[in-house]
Amino acid sequence: MKGLCATGASVALLLALSACDSGGSGSVSTPAPSATPTPSPGAAVSGVLPANGETAAYKDTLLKLTFASAPVATGSGKIRVYKSDGTLVDTIDTSADVVAAGGETQVALGNGNTEIDKIGNGVPSLTQWRFTYYRPIRIAGNTVSIKLHDNVLAYDTSYYVTIDKSTFNGEFNGSSTFQGISGTTAWTFKTKSAPTSTTAVTVDDDGAADFRSVQGALNYMMTVGCTSCAGSAAAKTITIKNGTYDEQLFLRNTSNLTLVGESRAGTVVTSSNWDAFNPGVGGSRTAPNTTFTNIGGASALGNRLSLGGGRAVMLIEGGDQIKVTNFTMRNTHVKDATQNSQAEVIYFNSANINGSRFVGTDMNFLSTQDTLQMKGWVWIYNSLIAGDVDFIWGYPYAMAIENSELRTVYDPSAPTSGGYIFQARSAKGYPGFVVLGGSLTSESTVPSGSTYLARSGGVYQAGGYCQTMLVLGGGSASNATQYCDNVSFIGVRMGGHVATAGWWITPIPNLLPSNAEGWRESGSLNAAGTALSMTGRNTTYGSSTADLSALNTRAKVFAQWNGTVGWNPAP
Repeated sequence: MKGLCATGASVALLLALSACDSGGSGSVSTPAPSATPTPSPGAAVSGVLPANGETAAYKDTLLKLTFASAPVATGSGKIRVYKSDGTLVDTIDTSADVVAAGGETQVALGNGNTEIDKIGNGVPSLTQWRFTYYRPIRIAGNTVSIKLHDNVLAYDTSYYVTIDKSTFNGEFNGSSTFQGISGTTAWTFKTKSAPTSTTAVTVDDDGAADFRSVQGALNYMMTVGCTSCAGSAAAKTITIKNGTYDEQLFLRNTSNLTLVGESRAGTVVTSSNWDAFNPGVGGSRTAPNTTFTNIGGASALGNRLSLGGGRAVMLIEGGDQIKVTNFTMRNTHVKDATQNSQAEVIYFNSANINGSRFVGTDMNFLSTQDTLQMKGWVWIYNSLIAGDVDFIWGYPYAMAIENSELRTVYDPSAPTSGGYIFQARSAKGYPGFVVLGGSLTSESTVPSGSTYLARSGGVYQAGGYCQTMLVLGGGSASNATQYCDNVSFIGVRMGGHVATAGWWITPIPNLLPSNAEGWRESGSLNAAGTALSMTGRNTTYGSSTADLSALNTRAKVFAQWNGTVGWNPAP
């Protein structure tokens, strides 16, 4: 297997990550091995970014080559980055070796252009990282973009780049065919110094800023403001300028951090990541997992390594008071009926009774299945959440979704189904999921009456229902007391795509409705804003008569945060 070490890693090397990392630069500690001879001097190239000789390149820069016409990646060849002293710091292998060398049997996803990333690499505060597959080569028009492994470059350091001649086909640098890039002077650049502020940085994909990528800024904030760092209590902001940022993200053990976009529609953080590509909900690890999973379930499409980093665009672990505002987050995976297609935008993997607060305001969260998976205490305000199956789920103490649109999208893998909005596996004794106002809408192609408010995500306990109080400080899927079906809709407009019965009862939910818990709605409205008829609603496992006055404000939903302290977030 390859992808983590600069020289290409076998499975054994993949597990010995200390051999791949030497601190914040992510470089190896020895010069290029004899199998990769130091290249001879080559002619300088143009049409590259960073420009040859650049002295203020970004530490998290993409490498870009512009061809005279649309280039082709051949699926063969390597891209290498060296420090100016000849130390190899990164290798991108564009071949299909990662799948074959790893012992995988799947072929449905395409085996070429796949590398393994160690997201958060080199951040001093981290002892666990996010390991995922990613596609390093992207071609748009005449431009090739190359995403290096995370955090392999250092500040204020000189580098040179080489690319094997076999890597691309196309007219480049005045030649009718790609001749490769070789030598120590053909493509050189020096990175800029670190930002001076420890509390506010800017990301821009093409203008003056501190970083070119969102993960570059997250790595910086995890370095200067982690929970064990001197700057942990300070309010910190990452401003993301308009543009499209195609990357998988990881934030761990950092609090009081806001990510704010320049505009809600113009700032887009995105990735195509899904369960067949990166199996599992994900979490950080000290080393990549080496177990296999079938990428197609019953379809038996073959096995893939479940590295452990998971299928979400963004994984957040630990920390408190994390806020995202005024931009779009999208998982672009299109569901395939033969593959495992869960594809979260965010997995907020943080659960603590006196911390673990997440806020999303004026946001677009766009995916299909499992869009938001949340734990802890979550407030979503004035936002759009789009998906089709269980697109809001998790194991929270309380999640309030206020003045927001929950949009069911068309599912090409199941055209007649409108799916389910919630799969609630919430904490016993806490409010669970509460929708305050707002609307349930759908794309025009979603069949009428086909969407259910929730389906059970619960696990039966002795006696048949979720009866045990949550162990404080819990919040993981392995804690059976988390599996409680607890969803409330209060004053919500519901479109005609919502099923007459309201609730999907196969399997039977593990809570019976009462004023305190279970599947409940109060004051439901139709799309026009008048009282919705409850004729045909399931009244055994769902209730439209429960008194929900104890949950009708965000302050009430979060009243149990930190014991009796409570939490009343503001936009």
